[in-house]
Amino acid sequence: MTESISTSAASIGPLHAAQLVRKVDAALVELHGRRLSEFGTDGSGLFSHYAALVRGGAILRIDEIQAFKLVREALPLYAGYAVLRAGLGELAFLINGAGLPVTACEPNAARVEALKAGLGQLVTSKMVDGKIFTIAPGFLPDRVDVRPLLGVATDFVFDLPLEQDQAFCRGLRQFDGLLINPRLFIRLREQPSEQRALTAFLQSLGFAEARKFPIEQMVYFARPPGDQDQASKALATISVDATSQGSTMDSEFDAMVERVMALVPPAPSPGTGTTWIERRVRKFDLRSTFGNDE
Repeated sequence: MTESISTSAASIGPLHAAQLVRKVDAALVELHGRRLSEFGTDGSGLFSHYAALVRGGAILRIDEIQAFKLVREALPLYAGYAVLRAGLGELAFLINGAGLPVTACEPNAARVEALKAGLGQLVTSKMVDGKIFTIAPGFLPDRVDVRPLLGVATDFVFDLPLEQDQAFCRGLRQFDGLLINPRLFIRLREQPSEQRALTAFLQSLGFAEARKFPIEQMVYFARPPGDQDQASKALATISVDATSQGSTMDSEFDAMVERVMALVPPAPSPGTGTTWIERRVRKFDLRSTFGNDE
């Protein structure tokens, strides 16, 4: 059932938001510090990036806090939110802590286990509401039960040809809005021409660039007024009239995901270092960790 978007942002005051950030960060550092000692860098699902953050005493980064602030203060209120490449769930926990329904999407199996551990800890501490928090092991939600839906991605770098995958594109069409860092969406896009290509790609899926946030390096894309119902009908048609071609595309996409996940070790392997995804973004992550990036 499609719900209308409110014109007001999430109603949570600055003081409460700041307290929420501090409490969530401290709880996750304490939890994953124990898990890091018990399971190791890879076995804990932290890998090099989050292990460095935990040892540094803070998991939440400025880009995630800024994205949370934009959701809370600058954007329309959506009926549901999905954080893409959620990591340990830190941004998703903040959004949920503000009283909003969230789906945390994460394709790395070890990270999903870490995310589940974090959810359990924060639910017990009553910082988040487990009844409106969902974990989706994948790039995108498998299904959308509430509309309108906003996707949030501060870092969604995979270096896979996802723009050419029709099942992935169909998944993106589930969203009514996207708040993304265009430099870090699907692949690293340092050049303005690469970011313009991303805008063109999203426009082909029905999104229009609604607002830029230069300081936060984020861009808000939304479907034009009245387009939500058309998107809902299109998705319904796809699900009801699934052709053999559509089934083939789904199978191909599932196969691609399986190939990706096959590269992620299910358990720590001495001497192997980090996963392929972690190795791909290690330079960026280390720059971010020490405050030399965004």
